[in-house]
Amino acid sequence: MDSAVFDTQLNGADPVGLLLAAPRCGASGNRSATRQEPPDSQLPNPARLGRRMAALYATWQHGRLPDMEGLAKALLHRNGVPSDDPLARTCCAAARSVEAWGGLAYHSATHHAEVATNAMILVALADRLGQPLGWRAAAILLAAGLAHDLHYRPGVTAERFAAEAASADALDTIAAAQGCSDADRRAMRALIIATEPGLRLRPGGPLGAPLEATAARLIGQDSVDPALARLAAMLSDADLLSSVGLTAAWYHVQLARLETEAGKPHDPADSARFFTAIVGPDFVSLPGRMFSPNLSAIRRAVNRTA
Repeated sequence: MDSAVFDTQLNGADPVGLLLAAPRCGASGNRSATRQEPPDSQLPNPARLGRRMAALYATWQHGRLPDMEGLAKALLHRNGVPSDDPLARTCCAAARSVEAWGGLAYHSATHHAEVATNAMILVALADRLGQPLGWRAAAILLAAGLAHDLHYRPGVTAERFAAEAASADALDTIAAAQGCSDADRRAMRALIIATEPGLRLRPGGPLGAPLEATAARLIGQDSVDPALARLAAMLSDADLLSSVGLTAAWYHVQLARLETEAGKPHDPADSARFFTAIVGPDFVSLPGRMFSPNLSAIRRAVNRTA
């Protein structure tokens, strides 16, 4: 899985730039080490990108997760977010809160780092697909990705929307303390509510019109603009990408983490329900669908072993 490429802790490094760079060569026999990063207009091979992402996340899960605030700062810098903006301060404060919390076997600081990085990969791919986001939208998406499962507790948050509402409240407290505008705080709340698994299967994506009644109540508005709905689709995809968008082997690593967290083995019927009732037929955002071939391959591999 190209693991040697990521044999560092990446402190201060931009993981998105490393992941999207052309593969290096060396003892493994890949391309020349002098190969340059492809131009922004060039789209990466999804299978290779999935392997590289899985390799990086494997190093993180093996106890080498970079400092969360350092990761947030690198991703903010990549997207041109001013370091003194309230959104940048919110991302850094959210990263510190996640690291202090630590989390569980699956819903952990590592998961938050993966989802935040996935989201910024999707931002970079959206740019290459001709749908660039401004820095403010990228920062809102990053903040939500960093905090989307903050303080998750199995059982306590088992009721539908309970986990998302608790995480949205936690991020809103952080964002208010950092001086974010009401509009940006509402946007971050909407994105976290949109990670509720059933919402991604609705026509139009997680926040497609008309909004589900409970989601509308929790967000505090009956509808959202298309730009925010687009961000919601990207965050929903980013939340699932590490499980079903990289490689079949990595799907089983993530499944083992879920089994450890739940304290019981995963029944094959649970896997079938996961793909039908949570993942759905495909990723829902345009950049997320870059990983559709990987999802199809993983789905076939799981079906063969079920």
